[in-house]
Amino acid sequence: MTQNQTLILGGPGAGKTTELLGIMEQAMEEGLQPSSIAFVSFTRAAVQEAKDRATKRFNLSERDLPYFRTLHSLAFRELGLTSRDVLSEEHLGELSAATGELINDLNPMLDSPATRRNADELLTIDHLARTTKRGLENAWQDHGGDVDWFRLKRFSDTYRSYKRDWNLMDFTDMLTAYAHAHVPPAPVKLAILDEAQDFTLAQYDVARKAFADADDVYYAGDDLQSIHRWAGAAEEHFLNLPFQRRILPLSHRLPKSIFDLAESVASRVERRYAKEWRSQDRAGRVEWINRPEEVDLSTGKWLLLARTRAQLNPLAQMAREQGVVYRLKGEPSVKPAHIIAIKSYEALRAGKRVEASDVSEVLRFCGVTRELKEASTYTAAELKMDCTPIWHDALIRLPLEDREYYLACRRRGEKLDGEPRVRIETIHGAKGAEAENVLLSTDLTYRTQRGYRLDPDSEHRVFYVGLTRASETLYLVAPKTAYGFPL
Repeated sequence: MTQNQTLILGGPGAGKTTELLGIMEQAMEEGLQPSSIAFVSFTRAAVQEAKDRATKRFNLSERDLPYFRTLHSLAFRELGLTSRDVLSEEHLGELSAATGELINDLNPMLDSPATRRNADELLTIDHLARTTKRGLENAWQDHGGDVDWFRLKRFSDTYRSYKRDWNLMDFTDMLTAYAHAHVPPAPVKLAILDEAQDFTLAQYDVARKAFADADDVYYAGDDLQSIHRWAGAAEEHFLNLPFQRRILPLSHRLPKSIFDLAESVASRVERRYAKEWRSQDRAGRVEWINRPEEVDLSTGKWLLLARTRAQLNPLAQMAREQGVVYRLKGEPSVKPAHIIAIKSYEALRAGKRVEASDVSEVLRFCGVTRELKEASTYTAAELKMDCTPIWHDALIRLPLEDREYYLACRRRGEKLDGEPRVRIETIHGAKGAEAENVLLSTDLTYRTQRGYRLDPDSEHRVFYVGLTRASETLYLVAPKTAYGFPL
């Protein structure tokens, strides 16, 4: 059987997902059942977005799309594994005791290694060795050789023994096991592989095996947005895919000024696919500022970006000082329990009835102990509670710093329980996101600066991703140290 293989190259905002769903739509119009179509990607978020859009566009349920999943999930399904076969958080304590290292995360390769602590960096290198098929010592050297080799080797050997003794797999083991298992290819006729620039060699092996019987296979991605090399992304493999190419010619997101700046950074990348594409006609705006505090976050949607997690704290502090609700690394700045207490106290103060579970939060933050009936609702009168003071003065167990911040947000007209307009992330964490306004810190740490000297292309790609998140205005914060990314 001759398989049609196509590489779709789409830059930031080029409508790649729309193009891929269009391919799916055409196949369904020609009679292909949704259950015979696969859509896999590097992250669960990307798969879920495609699944949500497909179910809405084609009036399908998620059950109609059994092969919309990550490659790890696909291997898990096709191998017939259960949760009992996989390392989980329950094993963290035993693993830490067995290895003598504190393990915080069994899948540390989902984020930048620059912030690793204890054994997480060791586990990152162990995964890297297996996903790149380079061996532990080569992976250690590629990772910079910062950790003690004998410590790493001892950890890796003990980690492998623990999994063998308990007959357990981690996520990387799933890929390897599936690639070598005697199982038939997935019953798929059309396979779409999105964000392929981030795939590891082990994931490419899974994809080739799983979709060997497919009539049409589409790989989609953008080599300039390949920013997971530290996690094993096979950039060279993606750059050498011997398929016919289709280039999406227009960025629906980027105005000309931002597009031109991003392209100037892209031109520094030595190995890349040549593609002709263009920006929107509107000008947009790029502005240099000296301090993040120079921007006003009171209107519009914002992404505040920095290279590493440690560099996010000043951005969060700036947002707090401006009385703006935000998300920091996915976590809301307003704690859910605090919202319940504030809203429930205000309801009691207005004479309304409040559920017992919510009243308990009010009492907790008021510093009051009282027995409540779970199935009941209460008014302030029934509680014999004086609700004359405003919530800021009544909820004394709520930290003063948080109370002052929430009050500042209210004065700004911010909704404490709404979806924040402001998101604060590392560039890696913001991949795939966009906003009208982006503030990008150009400071590097000593470690990232060293990595830049050793491998400039990787850092060029990272900042290319950061620059291309903005659809209207891009604010660039001048570096405060000698370690700054040159623009």
